[in-house]
Amino acid sequence: MLAQGPKFTRFSKTSIFILLCLFFILYHQPIRQAQATPEGPSVYDPFREGLQPALPRIPEKIWYKVGPKGLSGQSHEWLHDCLHKNPAHRAQIMTDDTGDQYVQQNYGDRPDIVDTYLSLTVPILKADFLRYLLLFAEGGIWADLDVSCGDVPIREWIPETLRAKAGLVVGWEFDVGWGENFIRQFESWTIMAAPGSPHLLMVIDDIMDGIRQKTEEYQVPVSELTLDMVGNVIDFTGPRRLTDGVLKSLELARNETIDMASISNLLEPVMLEDVLILPGYSFAASSNRYDNENVIGPSLVQHHYAGSWRNHNGGEG
Repeated sequence: MLAQGPKFTRFSKTSIFILLCLFFILYHQPIRQAQATPEGPSVYDPFREGLQPALPRIPEKIWYKVGPKGLSGQSHEWLHDCLHKNPAHRAQIMTDDTGDQYVQQNYGDRPDIVDTYLSLTVPILKADFLRYLLLFAEGGIWADLDVSCGDVPIREWIPETLRAKAGLVVGWEFDVGWGENFIRQFESWTIMAAPGSPHLLMVIDDIMDGIRQKTEEYQVPVSELTLDMVGNVIDFTGPRRLTDGVLKSLELARNETIDMASISNLLEPVMLEDVLILPGYSFAASSNRYDNENVIGPSLVQHHYAGSWRNHNGGEG
């Protein structure tokens, strides 16, 4: 009995030692593996770390609108060149008929908009109104037919760090080189938007209010409104209507008056809420005058000022 005592004791110590070694190995090995494996959300979660990919909110779709004469040879060349430079983007060319159908199909919950839009007879008023309706419903990029794309790809128009946030992109038409005693306005020949932008809804509702006021003033139905009755198209449905609506919407969202000095005389883009305001050189280089040509950035589009609507009927060429 005594002879076997030491043997039992030695076996126990050896067993315990082996078990401790195994426990040590098994306990620490998973930790080393976990530290070396980046896929696990407990170790690396890009959304938790705020490093999520900058997915753009604005669809890669370019909207165009043609009049009764269709695309001119020059407009077709500009359109084709823009798509060639931006192969990921697709074009949607609207006509009078498809525009009417689109509004009917997408604004069924706003019969006031449908009735008003279908009743308008001045082509430029409908064309202006349509761009806001298309962009609010579906998003994308509006481009007038007399706009050509520059060499910078559309995907790079919005700084990478702002792509996931930008819900509306507008550019100054008149900003630099005009002094300060003038009314600034965004151009409306190129607009980028995510669907459902509240700022565009403000523009849409303001246009509706403007039309209602004019029909009451002249005691006529919408179908009998003329260009002379509505006054300056730029104010009524054009760039200044866009500018006023967007700035008003931003002020409501921020609950404060926007300091125009903070968003004017721009040499680089400025972000307010989800609205990206581009400098004049971006969309309207020819309308702005910079003292130092070295400080301006690239011209993203060129507006060729065809002005086909500038006739007594406000018609499209």
